[in-house]
Amino acid sequence: MSSSMNVSGHFRDIPDAIAIRYGIRHEEPYRLLLDKLPVGVIQIGKDEKIRFVNSRFADMLGYTPSFFPGTIKDLVNPDTYFHSQHTWKDMWYTMRQFQVEIRFRHKNGYYILTENIIRLVLDDNGDPDFAVIVSRPANPDGKPVPEKHLSLFDPLTSLPNRNYLDSFLNGAIERTRQNNKMLGILELNINRFKIINESLGHDAGDALLKQVSKRLIHAVHENDTVVRLGGDEFIVVLENIDRMEDVVCIANRMMKTVTEPLQLSGHDLSIGIAIGGSLYPRDAADAGTLLKYADIALAEARRKRSSVVRFFSPGMNITPKERLITESELRRALEKDEFVLFYQPRLSLKTGEIVGLEALIRWNHPGEGIVPASGFIPVAEEIGLIEKIGEIVLDTVTCQLVTWGKNRNVQIPVAFNVSTRELYSTHLPESLKRILAETGLPPGLFELEITESSLIEDMDEVHANLTAIRQMGIAIAIDDFGTGYSSLRYLSSLPIDSLKIDSSFITKMATSKGMKSIIESTIVMAHSLHMPVIAEGVSTQEQLDFLAARGCDQIQGYLCSPPLPPDELEIFLDNHHPENPFPQQP
Repeated sequence: MSSSMNVSGHFRDIPDAIAIRYGIRHEEPYRLLLDKLPVGVIQIGKDEKIRFVNSRFADMLGYTPSFFPGTIKDLVNPDTYFHSQHTWKDMWYTMRQFQVEIRFRHKNGYYILTENIIRLVLDDNGDPDFAVIVSRPANPDGKPVPEKHLSLFDPLTSLPNRNYLDSFLNGAIERTRQNNKMLGILELNINRFKIINESLGHDAGDALLKQVSKRLIHAVHENDTVVRLGGDEFIVVLENIDRMEDVVCIANRMMKTVTEPLQLSGHDLSIGIAIGGSLYPRDAADAGTLLKYADIALAEARRKRSSVVRFFSPGMNITPKERLITESELRRALEKDEFVLFYQPRLSLKTGEIVGLEALIRWNHPGEGIVPASGFIPVAEEIGLIEKIGEIVLDTVTCQLVTWGKNRNVQIPVAFNVSTRELYSTHLPESLKRILAETGLPPGLFELEITESSLIEDMDEVHANLTAIRQMGIAIAIDDFGTGYSSLRYLSSLPIDSLKIDSSFITKMATSKGMKSIIESTIVMAHSLHMPVIAEGVSTQEQLDFLAARGCDQIQGYLCSPPLPPDELEIFLDNHHPENPFPQQP
């Protein structure tokens, strides 16, 4: 569609100034005015019936305005979106104004490729009323074009698809350049969409994609373009941007709108999304590089467990080749047993005692040294290795507990994180039951931490598995609380023993009064449900004093101790004194 950009200045104004304003009424003088235009104009109702065509459009297809096909279906190539399983009307609920190539059928049977601007118009009640198409031949001489056609719309969501993006984006960049503006590319996907598909079924997954599509449309401006690339991946193109801050604002609005709780197949669902962004001309000047950079930023965002937005920076520039090496190395690491566990103590603010440990997996990379979980867990989730890593964590924790019990008579509960996939399988409860029977370890030495954003509300499979685990005497905690949009009903409906406030809230506490209020409210809420509260990421005396004054039960963080390998942890435990838990503090 790049050739249409040369005339978009004239022909973008026609539907706004004439057709939209006057509704293309059939009375004079508007018919005479529209008949004199050098472009075709057609008005279509939501019933797909043609209400009006001007002389230029009729002549282009070999008809006269008084003798013209009655519906849009009589005119459009059967392979296009408009003859797919969805109707013209479906599109109205996802688009308002857009540019598109359409093959219209000439009276003599051949098809003419045309470039079109389509504007969808609402009535006084805000409901779809009619559409105006302003059209011109893609070939200046109006000759037939080969019968090759690419579908431009996604049949599930009615959004433009990748083919549309490929034909549209270069023109959008050129318009942006001519207008001396900025253009933003936002790429997003739904966290753990495969899990939703597997647990609720593909029909529910399709319904979720439709809801997300509608929410995205409502979150962006009328002239922005939302595209479904496939699966749970979407692209949003933001035009006429004056400042980088405008892109950030829209991205945050998308995040808030899409992640609002929703109903799906009778279940209350809280989803998370990740968004990656790039900007023209700041990051690149061509469509391919902008899309690549947005994809790299999205990969960076997905490394976080919660819903986040990331914009491209040169430090993120990881090539596909480097990513493949990471995946192959991760598989080799499993074979070579390169994973180790560090343990971070958890301190009771009431007694000063160490009341628990969190097991944190690390990759002892032969070339890079110790790699934290954030450096490889997202890749493991993507390539299906997360369950094997989960088995390594459980086996290592078990062996460590047995060793400490025999050699040091140490019995401190160890918490470890459980992957989303394990929550939907009976394998985890069965493994825990087998371990307790084989080792004779008290069940109270095991604690499961479940990332809040990975849970789906009221899921029968999750509830059954957690209940079975809890009945064994194993405690269950919600990890990273505050990042997954939970509710009181959500917390009270699952067998949860404790709640961990995400470290990002603790970090921002010093600069945000609102964050302090959130933390205080969270503590009150958890205590009303008889749940102790653990604050993660505590690193300063000021944070400690605030949490203690608000009744926080336990803390975890560098103020107490960093994560330690087993031998260093044993030294720490030997030197720890409850009456003076922070000897380094004045």
